[in-house]
Amino acid sequence: MTKEKIAIEKEPLASDASSTTKDKKKKKKEPSLMPHQLFRYANFQDALLIAAAMFCSIAVGALTPVSIIVFGRYLGTMTTTLSAAATGDDLINAVLPTIYIIFYLAAALVVTSYAAQTLWILSGERQARRIRRMYLHAILRQDMVWFDEAKDGSLTTRLATDTQLIQDGISDKFGLLVQSMSQFITGLVVGFTANWIMAFVILATYPILGVTGSIMGIVVSKSTTKAQDAYADAGKVAEQAFAGIRTLYAFGLEERFVARYEKQLARARQAGIYRAVSTGLSTGIFFAVLFGTYALAFWYGAQLITQGRAPGYQVIVAFFGIITGAVGIVTLPQNLSAITGGCGAAYKVFRTIERVPAIDTDSQDGQTLEADWQPSVSLQDITFAYPTRSDITVLDNFSLNIEAGTTTALVGASGSGKSTVMQLLLRYYDPSHGQIMLGGKEIKSMPTAYVRSLFGYVGQEPVLFNLSIKQNILLGVDDPAKVTMDQVEDVCKLAYCHDFILQLPEGYNTIVGEGATLLSGGQKQRIAIARAILKNPKILLLDEATSALDTQSERLVQRALDQATKDRTTIVIAHRLSTIRNADKIVVMKQGKIVEAGSHNDLLAHDGMYSELVNKQQIVQGTSSSDESDDANGAPTPEAAATDDLTNKLDQAGFDALINKEKEQVVLDLEEQAHYEQKLKQKDRRGSSGSGLDGIEKARRDQEQKKKTVKKQSAPILRVIQQMRPEWPLMAVGIVGSILMGCVFPTFGYVFGRAVVLITTPDADLVPGPVQGANLYAFLMTMIAIACLIGITLKLIGFEMAGEIYAKRLRSDVFRAYLRQEVGFYDDQANTSGAMTTRLAVDSKNVDEMITKTWGELVQLVFIGISALVLAFVLCWQISLIILGLSPFLVAGGLFETKIEQGFGGSEKKANEESGQVAAEAIKEIRTVASLNKQAYFEARYYKTTDHPHRLAVRKAYTSSFGYACILGIPLFAQGIAFYAGLRFIAKGWITYTDMFTSLIVLMMGAQGVGQSMVFQKAFSKGKMSAIDVFDLIDRRVKIDPDLEGIEPTYDAIQGDIALKDIEFAYPTRPTVPIFKGQMNLHGQPLTKIALVGPSGCGKSTIIAMLERFYDTSSGSVRLDDHDVKKYTLSNLRKHLSMVQQEPIVFDLSIGDNIRYGFDGPLTQEQIEDAARLANIYDFIVDLPEKFDTRVGDKGSQLSGGQKQRIAIARALVRRPKILLLDEATSALDSESEKLVQEALDKVLEQGGRTTITIAHRLSTIQNSDLICVVSGGQIKEQGTHQELLALNGIYTEMVTQQSLTVT
Repeated sequence: MTKEKIAIEKEPLASDASSTTKDKKKKKKEPSLMPHQLFRYANFQDALLIAAAMFCSIAVGALTPVSIIVFGRYLGTMTTTLSAAATGDDLINAVLPTIYIIFYLAAALVVTSYAAQTLWILSGERQARRIRRMYLHAILRQDMVWFDEAKDGSLTTRLATDTQLIQDGISDKFGLLVQSMSQFITGLVVGFTANWIMAFVILATYPILGVTGSIMGIVVSKSTTKAQDAYADAGKVAEQAFAGIRTLYAFGLEERFVARYEKQLARARQAGIYRAVSTGLSTGIFFAVLFGTYALAFWYGAQLITQGRAPGYQVIVAFFGIITGAVGIVTLPQNLSAITGGCGAAYKVFRTIERVPAIDTDSQDGQTLEADWQPSVSLQDITFAYPTRSDITVLDNFSLNIEAGTTTALVGASGSGKSTVMQLLLRYYDPSHGQIMLGGKEIKSMPTAYVRSLFGYVGQEPVLFNLSIKQNILLGVDDPAKVTMDQVEDVCKLAYCHDFILQLPEGYNTIVGEGATLLSGGQKQRIAIARAILKNPKILLLDEATSALDTQSERLVQRALDQATKDRTTIVIAHRLSTIRNADKIVVMKQGKIVEAGSHNDLLAHDGMYSELVNKQQIVQGTSSSDESDDANGAPTPEAAATDDLTNKLDQAGFDALINKEKEQVVLDLEEQAHYEQKLKQKDRRGSSGSGLDGIEKARRDQEQKKKTVKKQSAPILRVIQQMRPEWPLMAVGIVGSILMGCVFPTFGYVFGRAVVLITTPDADLVPGPVQGANLYAFLMTMIAIACLIGITLKLIGFEMAGEIYAKRLRSDVFRAYLRQEVGFYDDQANTSGAMTTRLAVDSKNVDEMITKTWGELVQLVFIGISALVLAFVLCWQISLIILGLSPFLVAGGLFETKIEQGFGGSEKKANEESGQVAAEAIKEIRTVASLNKQAYFEARYYKTTDHPHRLAVRKAYTSSFGYACILGIPLFAQGIAFYAGLRFIAKGWITYTDMFTSLIVLMMGAQGVGQSMVFQKAFSKGKMSAIDVFDLIDRRVKIDPDLEGIEPTYDAIQGDIALKDIEFAYPTRPTVPIFKGQMNLHGQPLTKIALVGPSGCGKSTIIAMLERFYDTSSGSVRLDDHDVKKYTLSNLRKHLSMVQQEPIVFDLSIGDNIRYGFDGPLTQEQIEDAARLANIYDFIVDLPEKFDTRVGDKGSQLSGGQKQRIAIARALVRRPKILLLDEATSALDSESEKLVQEALDKVLEQGGRTTITIAHRLSTIQNSDLICVVSGGQIKEQGTHQELLALNGIYTEMVTQQSLTVT
């Protein structure tokens, strides 16, 4: 048995929680950036915007303390004038100039606050957009070693969330921080200028405020980082689930993935609860100290006034100056938390941006080859081991010379190093020893991008992007603008995909969707080949380029490749030896070394390993048995076979007949689907109506109508509240705290107003008794401070803890909802893995905050409003009416800002999802992007998709800032109006100064409290948009409901009889292109081997999809044991089936866990090992250092295609299915492994008693089947055993003849 070698990343299993936790503890704490480093990528224009914004923010911060001076002047003038018994015009003339200054300050505040907010948002958006592009550029720039070792969780999640955290830290939140600092400093200046003794007394409390604020910032930053890491890991789990959704459904892995997802969410929840408790306590202490400062100030101020050391109004100015500075400190934590959160996120993002990889595609250093260079390739003494497993050598002193213009084929067992050779040529990795020469020059001496431009590459698993077919093909060239449509069609004709493309709804402009799921494997491969041919490379690399093709397409494409490889150096990896017999040199590899090399005939004559591989791929023909075909009178010798042109070439007449047959089928298909299009607008077959759109742009336009509908909907608040029923006790605690805080502000306003009047009145008796006068007010303020401590702590802890617990449950519910959808849901272009991962990261958080960040503030706002109005009207109804009349203007700014948020919030969210799709697709398929040298294309495409949200953000900056300016400026205008009206009323003798001032202070404090509570508006507007989307998903009527109960036969009751009758079906995303037209009929007896063969796109894989109930028929029935599959409980149906797909999906777990995923119950290690032996993977696994605990990497990146396929087969076998579905299950295997696995599958069939349905293009794998069905044109054209079909001398016979290496 051949031993295989592989590079496996040595790290803990994703499923091993204890190991993961242990590693987290050992991991060195990553430093955070300094705040000023967040602006590292600002350009000169940004610097100008930032400088102007800084100036305006400083001005806004300074204007509030400056207004205190004017306020003190007003108090002094008013009380002095009243004490002098002035009335009427004398009173007005004395006070009116001061009121005018208040209006001037209000106007200045409106202008500067508008400018500051606008400039900060603009500069932040510009920088964030640039950072996002640079981050994506940096990711796509990295070498493959970086991707193999990446441990930062989902890169897509980080691109979506971490860059948003950075943007929060460099835009308006930073401006608010500057504003707060300015307010703090100016407040100190004003306070010390008024009365330095009073200022020092109040300042003595600042260290407590500073320590509390610092603790808040540290706690929030630390817990935010932990939560973000956990959410990134959860996003990675979700991405794996979405990318392998068919495998996940087939094996019933929904609950396992939900459990993995919830495990990461639990980590985030713990960090969030820790943050909630710490923030609640520290914020409560902070505000208690702040209010306690008021008590101290009034008590000590009364002493100063009594001792004659300061007049009353100076004490008030000093007090208010320092307190206003303290208010600046109050706003620091929430803004500082945004900045520290941005610093934490920026560390990882900026580290990636600034990382220069060892193999740098950006570097232009190095020499290039002459224009007429000869494309020879030489690998000299190459030794290589993957960096993530440096102790396992993949290529061992490997040397190979390839002459210019020749075709060289690499064959050998999976894991022998064939694909590694191509990866080294493309400089995905560099060898640890030896040289690779192109045209006589070492590739390391040339720019990496230039080296890759010399190669055309077609991989084993074809990759198409979510673009039109035309755009996918044009990715093969550097300058698509120079390529005509005729040239595109010419290469498609060469690759034999032109005819089927014209069948599609929009022809060459048909969007293929994420993963190109709308196309069969063969169709994708032919488009990929067309892309490679269009590039017209000097050297062509074909890594199993025809493995996914049916026999007919393979022969046609092989002929095209034969022509494309003329006068061109070609390196081919092949397991299907019939495709490489004409190669100039065939190199047989084993364990990273060359064991044989020569032409097909030479190697057959040598009768060594290659000859053995050829013999294993023979297809028995004629009526003789296998034994008879081996005797002297049977099959010819290998030497005779090597000279037989019938199996290698089609003569021109036969070739033309094959093309004409395909064209006739195309015409027939078009005629048969005509009735499906009667109700649809006829489109040009070239798709001219959509020529300029890619998948993302088309999806964006499709969302426009939906967004209009969403705006008209109301937020589903009651439903969220009902879902939060388990958190009601915590929310009740929060509501109690909110009610308490709602009473604090007006009560404090009343006490504060009375105290100010008392100490500013000349010659007043300030301390008539121990608990009277100023002493009484100081005591009451102390009680208010204690109430504030209790209220804020209860409010924050109650709501924040409720939010963290609910967020975990909601994210889990949304994830579960995604995993309930039918496969057709995932075919929709709007539901790409990138978009769904982004929605999981954003929507659940927004819905949670719609309640937790809204209800507490709303309750507080209501109680503030009620208590403030009652107190104010009792004291002075005249002033209260005036202020109430101004309230619409006070509220207008907040409402306007909210409306803007609602208008743009949904648009921005959708637009950012779309850009996330582009990035996710490019990151996911990085090897294809790198081989095509299209990093810049995807960066530009990503940047283009960010243009829409960028324009929305710019418009939002100009409009929402107006509301923000009103929120700051209008209260000062209202204060001036109230002072003016009060002055007039006092002059007329209608009211007293004491009642007027106290009423005004009560209302002002109430308004301040209302203003702080209005922050819920943004959370509500975002939450509404997300809640509608989330509940639309949860409530979506699933077309194939996994929760619908049906019949549930036991394992032993299932016989394995399958039948399809009169099936009519078209894929949901392509309703006008029917796959089956009512003529598909198939019956398979229990315990038999059934094979499906036929051209790509004929519906073979669709049959398997219908048995798995990935889709339901339009008409007709699919039956298992004479029961319609729709009557089974979905989980029970799939429990009896096991599937191995054409492109194997393994998850980022250990090998053992991947195999365990095949069975929904406990498995012994012996059972796992038995399955591995049957799948011919056991010896390979036990040779690995960590054996079955070896992690396979993301998408199985550390495994070869054959190794992944055999693990997938082991996973299928461990399930002990009654029906085994093999969709090209052996297509990725070398001849030796294929033969062994096929024998193993035959044994399993005989021993286990199951029905097997095999889809195969390689007919040697199915010649012993009990029933072979030839599928073509949506129906079974021929069926029977191998010998019976050969006797018909029809389609099957022709396919056999085309594939055979020998002929009888």
